[in-house]
Amino acid sequence: MKNSEVIRGLCNAMANTFYPDDETINTMCFNEGVDATAEATPKDVRNFRLALSLVVGYVEGSRSENGVSTSVFSERIKQSISYWCGIYGLDADEELSDFVRVIEDGSHLW
Repeated sequence: MKNSEVIRGLCNAMANTFYPDDETINTMCFNEGVDATAEATPKDVRNFRLALSLVVGYVEGSRSENGVSTSVFSERIKQSISYWCGIYGLDADEELSDFVRVIEDGSHLW
């Protein structure tokens, strides 16, 4: 598998039905010095952290295109992120800043 495929798969695993586009993944990889087309290694923490940043960055309080709706599943997304951090041997509290640790439903803001 390529790094980009692993990142996309992890995004979907953490937030079901979330598939970031190729350009977004490639940009994230480029910025972090990761070759998106290179063969991935199992449990590569860099790939996981890239996927995590995409999930957190795309979480929205509404069902707009390409967003992850938190209107019903905000607690499940947090649980999923914590679960996957454990799989990769990371502490979810350390991986998520105070700003993004609270995923809020912003639907009422529209």
